[in-house]
Amino acid sequence: MILHLLLASLCVAAEPKAAEREFLRGQLLERRGDAAAALRAYESALKADPSSAVINSDAATLALAQGDGRTALEHARRAVALRPADAASLVLLGRVQWSLGDVAAAQKSFEAALRLKPGSAEATYALAGLLADENHPDKALRLLKRFIASHESQAAQARLELAKLELQLDRVKDAERELKASIAASPEGQELPARYALGEAYEVERDTEAALAQYIALSRLEPENAGLLTHIAELELSKDDWDGARGFLLRAKAVRRDDPEANHWLALDAERRRDWSAAASYVRDSAALEDDPALSLRLSYYLSQAGRTDQAVAALESARRRWPENDQIMYFLALGYDDAGRSREAIVLLRRVVALKPDWRDARYELGMLLERTGDIKDAERQFRVLLGQHPDDASALNYLGYSLADRGLQLEQAESYIGRALALDPSNGAYLDSLGWVHYKLGRSSEAVSDLEKAVAAMPYDPTVWNHLGDARLEAADPHLAWLAWKRSESLGASAGMPAKISRLERGFSSEQLGGYMLEYLRLTQGGVAKMTGLCDLDGAILGHAFSYRCLVTFRAPDDLGVDLLGPLMSPLFHVQLSSGGFAMDPLRLPGLDEAAVSASARAAFGLIRDYLAGRFFDSARTVYKRGWFHGPRVRSALACLTMDRESTRVEKIEPSSSGDVLLLSDFWLVKGRLGPRLLEVRGKGFTLSLRLVDVKFQLEVPSR
Repeated sequence: MILHLLLASLCVAAEPKAAEREFLRGQLLERRGDAAAALRAYESALKADPSSAVINSDAATLALAQGDGRTALEHARRAVALRPADAASLVLLGRVQWSLGDVAAAQKSFEAALRLKPGSAEATYALAGLLADENHPDKALRLLKRFIASHESQAAQARLELAKLELQLDRVKDAERELKASIAASPEGQELPARYALGEAYEVERDTEAALAQYIALSRLEPENAGLLTHIAELELSKDDWDGARGFLLRAKAVRRDDPEANHWLALDAERRRDWSAAASYVRDSAALEDDPALSLRLSYYLSQAGRTDQAVAALESARRRWPENDQIMYFLALGYDDAGRSREAIVLLRRVVALKPDWRDARYELGMLLERTGDIKDAERQFRVLLGQHPDDASALNYLGYSLADRGLQLEQAESYIGRALALDPSNGAYLDSLGWVHYKLGRSSEAVSDLEKAVAAMPYDPTVWNHLGDARLEAADPHLAWLAWKRSESLGASAGMPAKISRLERGFSSEQLGGYMLEYLRLTQGGVAKMTGLCDLDGAILGHAFSYRCLVTFRAPDDLGVDLLGPLMSPLFHVQLSSGGFAMDPLRLPGLDEAAVSASARAAFGLIRDYLAGRFFDSARTVYKRGWFHGPRVRSALACLTMDRESTRVEKIEPSSSGDVLLLSDFWLVKGRLGPRLLEVRGKGFTLSLRLVDVKFQLEVPSR
């Protein structure tokens, strides 16, 4: 019906059917979004009927939207010439003139439109906007206020325009007043633009809570507006309220599953919570993934963090098919190949990356490392020399190249020079000190090597490789005792390749008495030395057949103070045990069928054994013997106790004190700050058992040496 009315209004010229046909085609093309083709159709219609003001107006409007000001001006002038008394045509001409920078002509057109139609809202708003833009805001305000006074029925839209002008003038409070008046004057359902503008005004004023209230109210009116929901979430995030934001983001995602903004923030939220699988899922859902290489990199990162290396590599391979020459994707794909054990493919990619970007330091560094690890030391050396030519003060590269050469016994003087330059840049770096000690060891300067490596282990006390190097250097310096101790420290920290054989060969030269003493020294360093301990534990056991189980708070302060508080509901203390240099104290405990003195004696024995272990007393003895067992682990016997170790002699698993028939069993070990600590301590004695499992405990440890 609308098209029929439009066509009926055409002033039919020589070929009315052709004009109608082309005009109709232009209308359809414009609705489909093909503006260029629509404009061509309008031009064809005008060739058939050049006297149509309607077609000229539509063509001018479309050309203006396309940014073709000259064509728009030509058609707008024709429309005015054909209908000089039409205010709408004059407003259109004014807009075209304004877009071309002819402000004076545009103002004349808008004023002419208002003379023809004083009540024209379109002309009023256009002229007010032009006046404001040309630094005549007072004139614009007066114009809008006169319009409001004489056209109350159109006050809602006029006040909205007035508010926009007030915002331009940074008069936010005045804008808020006008927007509220616009909302009040708007018919139901037509106040949304003013509500949005009011929210924006609150944001300009940095009143986040007021803006949030406005937008949340809008979200109830427009529950399917994903952009609005995401913006609310972003305001919540500006307050660091991730929980508040999450609900709105999930609502936005429910409206539009692939919404880029909602998925972006949800992925960051999952990353913040270290839920890497969820983060990857949100990135995969984003509509932006296909067009944004950076998102593919983020996806691979999340998948890697989730332990899904194969999927991370597959994501990067897919990204490379879309962006084959993207150096970032190639670089991270090479790292993924390396993680997946596909070193050769990683090298091929990294060679391509440094060919594209010769100055990319990290890519060349990774290439050099990979070449060295795969045994191509000559090419690795070339890559590092290029890198050092570009970055002569790159301490990490200097050290890596120096150590790589030294480890292979190549160019030792040059290797020493590289490492020396790295240390000059970072004198306290433990890795560089280790490299210097290692090159000195390779050069046969064992005394210097020992000195360097002792500094290195002081800087990196939990590195098994450094302890291994120190052991080699000490043995070369004719100190087998300290060499053995360093190797044992390396073994306790996780070194395994070749270590048991090295230690075993060295132990053949020690007597059982010497080895027993050395073993206790090693145990003092790796299992002893608790200065303080406090935290929650689970206490279980039985006395003369009566079982018990409690959560407890344990505190220990070396060398003698051990306190245990049994806890009841809501962590309330029920029962206290204290062992100190002053003796043993325990709250009265009366249980049917149990002698209180017997209970106290059992508790004293059990907690005393645990305290002495924590204090390291069983590792202090002058006379010891080390023996290997056939059916049990190796044993260290001293005047204080018999210590049974694991098969590799890295930790004590059973302590049998000489002064009693009780036994302490240690299990579920973990490595913390270079120490081997048991999570479970079990005491077995005559008529009783007691186990203490560490649940949430903090330690203060003595600093190990030697």
